[in-house]
Amino acid sequence: PPGYKKIKVHFVFDIKHDGRHRAHLVADGHLTDVPIDSVYSGVVSLRGLRLFIFISELNGLEVWGTDISSAYLEAYTSEKVCIIAGPEFGDREGHLLLISKALYGLRSSGARWHDKLADALRAENFFPCKAEPDIWLRPNGNRYEYVAVYVDDLTFTLEDPQSLVDSLAKKNDFKFKGTGPLTFHLGADFFRDDTGTLCMAPRKYIDRMVDNYEQIFGCKPPNNVYSPLEKNDHPELDDSELLDATGIQRYQSMIGSLQWAVSLGRFDI
Repeated sequence: PPGYKKIKVHFVFDIKHDGRHRAHLVADGHLTDVPIDSVYSGVVSLRGLRLFIFISELNGLEVWGTDISSAYLEAYTSEKVCIIAGPEFGDREGHLLLISKALYGLRSSGARWHDKLADALRAENFFPCKAEPDIWLRPNGNRYEYVAVYVDDLTFTLEDPQSLVDSLAKKNDFKFKGTGPLTFHLGADFFRDDTGTLCMAPRKYIDRMVDNYEQIFGCKPPNNVYSPLEKNDHPELDDSELLDATGIQRYQSMIGSLQWAVSLGRFDI
């Protein structure tokens, strides 16, 4: 149709770290033009998350977490895109299909979901924090109730946390999973020590990193290394063979995992 761009879609199959099988229908968004309008979609910072949890602890409120299932598909796209249905669509094979939902892969889907969730939170009388826009708050007596947003992962503190989940599900038909007191979020474990102090540590995340290392190299990582560099090492003089494409991908993946572990655990390296 006039004004529409014909693209393709494909399925991405994956096995989650907990063994669950996932399949996502993903749009080939690289075939579309770069939008003129901003498609930026923010997330709460780790610093903001720590402050929000700290305030909640001071106020004696319990911290809950939840995950909104297939979040992007709860929003509608503003992009005019269409596909020609393949054999996977059965009787509709060969038909022209207009894409209405914010499919994974479209350039603006992140922003459209962000807008959808923002409207839902405003309807619950929350407003965004000026210093940290992805922390939402609303007054309740002499204290505030909070919701911190990281794409489709919500961390929240209310006098009645279940009431917010029920209201969002009823009004917006959101589907939640893993709802309850916060035990794991963004790769970090949350638990209380012997004194009852709430702690945050990337235990499972680091265990998973070690497992990935063993799968790649066939052995556990050495635990007798205390510096990133060997003594008297001079990387600028290294003339060893450069990594191939697979090696580069592995290296970048390991560095990225280590950076996130440092951010979560605040290691001083």
